[in-house]
Amino acid sequence: MSSIAASDLRTETRKHPFLSTLWFPGWEGRVGALQLPYPRSGPHALHKELITLARILRAARHARILILNSSSGVIYPDLLACMILGFLPRRYRPALMLVGEMWEPNTGLRGLIERLAVRLVDRAVDRYVVYSRDDKEAFCALWGIDPDKVGIALCYYHLSAQELEGPAPPNGGHIFAGGDSGRDYAPLVEAARLFPETRFILATAWTSSKPVPPNVDIVLAKRTRTSHAEFIRLLRTARASIVPLRQGMKRSIGQQTYLNSMYLGKPTVVARALGISDHIEDGEHALVVDGTTPGYVGALTWLLAPQNQESAAAMAERGRVRAASFTSDRLAADLFRQAELVLHKYSLSQSCAPDSADRVER
Repeated sequence: MSSIAASDLRTETRKHPFLSTLWFPGWEGRVGALQLPYPRSGPHALHKELITLARILRAARHARILILNSSSGVIYPDLLACMILGFLPRRYRPALMLVGEMWEPNTGLRGLIERLAVRLVDRAVDRYVVYSRDDKEAFCALWGIDPDKVGIALCYYHLSAQELEGPAPPNGGHIFAGGDSGRDYAPLVEAARLFPETRFILATAWTSSKPVPPNVDIVLAKRTRTSHAEFIRLLRTARASIVPLRQGMKRSIGQQTYLNSMYLGKPTVVARALGISDHIEDGEHALVVDGTTPGYVGALTWLLAPQNQESAAAMAERGRVRAASFTSDRLAADLFRQAELVLHKYSLSQSCAPDSADRVER
């Protein structure tokens, strides 16, 4: 990975007209990665995010296009940079492309502030890239964004070579579910009560309001340096995995969790949510349920039945092949193509040729 120190920014900009706070190996030699102060957690997180903001603004003085992260940080330094740059005349700022998970709206005063913030961001952003077709539709409807400004690049499985090295570990016989963001474990736990002979392991900080059944273990409630490795180990040794997504969310969530599960060849159950249809056909690659206790009971009954083991294994293999097609290189290539389009349109607008810009394919 190549990152850019502040002193080398002018030289790097001449080499790469594309600069980004994101990074993919497939961008090597084509996109310069801004040097950011990581890790951005701990007692100095705010200070580090302010440094990130300053470096983005400094890069904006020289870059032709900035590819920024829509959801990083506590104070969202990438979004703050967009707001600030939006007050500059077009000729004094680079083209901006905002990539990633878009935002779940709040209500009340916080919701009003968010809408104002999005309007300020939208003044500067030339293109948004979201992770599914559902996300595009929801994002434009919720925040009033022009659909012509929004592109799509599908999410990818994310397992490193180190996480996959060595022979596959023995099957532990358990059903695995993990993750915190956008999860709803209560219906799954109620379903688990009906399968007392099957062990369920939940890797989450979620806590139940009532005692969980003895066949349910909740682990990794406290994140440590080794917790991610343990999360992957529990997934690799699972008999099957479930991704209990919360219903009613206005953005996609959990893609990497269910794609990782599918890539590892696990029979996978996913609660229906935005973005799933871009990756999964129900019954073909995984089971898609409605996120209720009866929905999980039906899926588990089918998965655990002895007469269905051959069919479940065949579905898991189709899911593995499907997930393997969603790589980080594929996402990087999709993003780079969209960045090239943004830069082309931006160059045309800088040349005072709006009619020509309108004819460029979106």
